[in-house]
Amino acid sequence: MEKIGDRPNKRQNDQTPLLRRTGLYLGVAFELPGTIIGGLAVGYFLDLYLGSSPWFLIALTAVAFAGAFVRLVRWVRFFAHERNGNGSEKDDTAH
Repeated sequence: MEKIGDRPNKRQNDQTPLLRRTGLYLGVAFELPGTIIGGLAVGYFLDLYLGSSPWFLIALTAVAFAGAFVRLVRWVRFFAHERNGNGSEKDDTAH
């Protein structure tokens, strides 16, 4: 049984692989657009408050896109590692 901190992680071991993967994919599906929408919203309200339209909207949207891209790269690495770690198809592409 895997441990998280000082206690066993029984919940993760009880989940079926399909349920676990579905949860991970849903997390990606909400995290990436949520990051971009969050940047848009914060930029919009900063522009309203400071009267600097549209500079914060543009800047924070660009930062949010960059953050979403970084998270996407991390998710791809995670899923590639998970696929290779399970003994499934190995990725033999050149690096």
